[in-house]
Amino acid sequence: MASTALPQASKAPVQQRSEASLRRMVDGALRLLDERDIDQISVRDIVSAAGTSNGSFYHRFGTKDVFFNYLIDDMIARRERGAMIELSDAAIAFDRLPEMLSRSAIANFRQHAGLLRSAIRRHIAGDDCWLRISKMSRRVVKKYLERVALALGRDLDEAEAQRVYFAFVWLYGLLAYRTLGLNSVYGYTLPDQLFELETIRNFRQLIDQALPTGAPHEKTAP
Repeated sequence: MASTALPQASKAPVQQRSEASLRRMVDGALRLLDERDIDQISVRDIVSAAGTSNGSFYHRFGTKDVFFNYLIDDMIARRERGAMIELSDAAIAFDRLPEMLSRSAIANFRQHAGLLRSAIRRHIAGDDCWLRISKMSRRVVKKYLERVALALGRDLDEAEAQRVYFAFVWLYGLLAYRTLGLNSVYGYTLPDQLFELETIRNFRQLIDQALPTGAPHEKTAP
């Protein structure tokens, strides 16, 4: 009898090519979004930047709106995965987390600046795409609060938790304004390196002020 294993084995290279094609479409679209809004980008632009075909795009996504939402979900998944790894790693000292979380948030906003600009514009116009980003941010904050509770040996009270939430709202709001080019004064925009340093420093201060005075720190695992 003929073996049925060969057709199954042949799926692996096909799947790999499909995933590579998808990654090229994502990366190509992100580059285009750095230059203009999603509404100014055509499917032809996307497949040209990716070196793929119209057929492969429509077969996988059907419409540009579906693709745009895929870009958002892909960003959310990668950002949340990275943050949760940091927050779940007991080897990372508790007092290092604010710097790590703010630094990775800054990097995510930079990497996806064009996508986030388009998402913000759509949000203002009534689209719910930003809601998924906001829910992801909430999950990150809740995970951080779990680490705080572990460090303190108790949950934060309502006032303390609200101050922690404010620190994250401040961080994400500042990064959104930076992405839109709004947090500058006429004739002066803070250089990226200084912006990053000051953002991290101020976020750490907000977190320090939010937590109880003399809060104990978790010990770094040996």
